[in-house]
Amino acid sequence: MDKQKPDDSRATSQPDARQATEATCARTDTAETAALTETVRKAQTGDEEAQRILILSYQHRVAGFIYTITNRSDSVEDLAQIVFIKMIRALPRLSQPAQFEAWLFRLARNACIDHIRRERWQKFLTPLENGERVLDIPDKPAGIDAEELDAINHALSKLKPKDRALIALAQEGRSQVEMAEITGISVVALKARLHRAREQLKQYYEYAT
Repeated sequence: MDKQKPDDSRATSQPDARQATEATCARTDTAETAALTETVRKAQTGDEEAQRILILSYQHRVAGFIYTITNRSDSVEDLAQIVFIKMIRALPRLSQPAQFEAWLFRLARNACIDHIRRERWQKFLTPLENGERVLDIPDKPAGIDAEELDAINHALSKLKPKDRALIALAQEGRSQVEMAEITGISVVALKARLHRAREQLKQYYEYAT
C-alpha cells in the first residue's frame, strides 16, 4: 500500500495568500501614485481644480507637520497658507511630478525653519512686553494628560528645528528613504541625526517629568 503523502496545501497556501495581499497593496500604491502624478501635472498647467485637490489632500498633514516643528499652534494656519502659496507658484518648476509629496514637505520644512529664524531675530530686535510669551498648548490628545503634554511640548521645543522636522516625519510614518529625500541628506546621515534627535528628545522629556 502506498504511503499517503502529507498534505502540504496549508504550508503553501499561507505564502500564496501573503504574496497575493502584497501584490494587491503594490497595485493600489501604484494606482494612487499614478493618480497623484496626473493631478500634479494638471495643477502644473494652472488647472485650479487640480490645485484645490492637492491642497485639500495635504492640508491636515502639512498643518500637523508645521505644528510639530514650530511648537506653536498660533502659527500653523499662516504657515500652511504660505506653504501652499509657494507650492502653487513653484509647481511649474517641479521636474518630477511623481516626487511631489517629498517636494511639498521639503517646502513646508524650509518655510518653518525660515519662520523660526525670523522669530529669533525679532526677539533680539524687539523688546519683550509683559515678560516672556507663553506657548499655546493645543487640545490634548486622548489618553495624554495636560502635564504629560506640557512635558512633550517642552522637550520638542528644546530640539533644533531641523531635528523637530525629523521627529515630525518619523511620526508620520515616513520611510528613511522618503525622509532623506525631504531633508536633502543621505540615508546614512539621516539615521545618525534621527537617532541623536530621539535620544535628545528622550532626555529632555525625562528631565521635564
